[in-house]
Amino acid sequence: MKHFFSPHELATLVLLLSAPTQVSLNNPHLIALEQDNLVEMVAAENTVVPRVTDDGVLVLRRLGMTG
Repeated sequence: MKHFFSPHELATLVLLLSAPTQVSLNNPHLIALEQDNLVEMVAAENTVVPRVTDDGVLVLRRLGMTG
């Protein structure tokens, strides 16, 4: 896991917690987060949906961005 995240990556991570279907699967920030194992792709009703992993939630919690 890298130690520095761009503001866009952090915003994408926060958005995924509340509205995962609002993030395009082609979003380069989503792809970077997946490579860092902060996001995973999960099959859901004939589609794939991104989901924040436990590590992703931990990053947001440490940054004070989630409860």
